[in-house]
Amino acid sequence: MVVPKKFDWSQFTLNIAIKAAPSKVYKAWTDSKEICKWFAYDAEVEPKKGGKFSLTDIYGNSFDMQMLGARKDSRIHFTFGMNDEQVEVKLKKSGRYTVCELHQFNMKTSPNHKWDTHMEQRAGWTFFLTNLKAWLEHGIDLRSHDDKWGYADNFVNS
Repeated sequence: MVVPKKFDWSQFTLNIAIKAAPSKVYKAWTDSKEICKWFAYDAEVEPKKGGKFSLTDIYGNSFDMQMLGARKDSRIHFTFGMNDEQVEVKLKKSGRYTVCELHQFNMKTSPNHKWDTHMEQRAGWTFFLTNLKAWLEHGIDLRSHDDKWGYADNFVNS
C-alpha cells in the first residue's frame, strides 16, 4: 500500500511535454511579443536577473513582477502574485520534446491562501501550460479574447 505524503500547500510543480526545441519554448516565455500569443495580452519581459516581467491580463490589469534569473534555453525564475510567490520554469530536452517544468513556491498557507493562491493559480497554470503547448505545436490560442468570458466570471480560458 502506498502511503500518501502530507500535502505541501506552500508549493506545487506541474510538467508538460511540448513537441518543440527548448529554444522555441524559452522564447515563448521570454520574448515580449511571443508571450502575448499564449499567456498575456501585453507584456514587457527582460530575461535577466533584475529584469522586468510585466504582464497585462484580459481586463487590462497590469502585474509588475521581476525576473530573478534566466539561463538561455533552460531556465527562468520570476516573482509572481501579490504575496512574494516565485515561479521557476525549467526546460529539458527529451527526444523531440521539451519538458517544461513549472514550480511555484513561497506560497502562504493560511486557509484563504490555500484556495485563493494555491488552488486558483495551480488551475491557471494548468490552462496556460496547455495553451503554450497548443500554441507551439498547432498555432492555436485557446484563450478567450473577450473580457465577458474572463476569469472573474469563472471562465478558465482567459
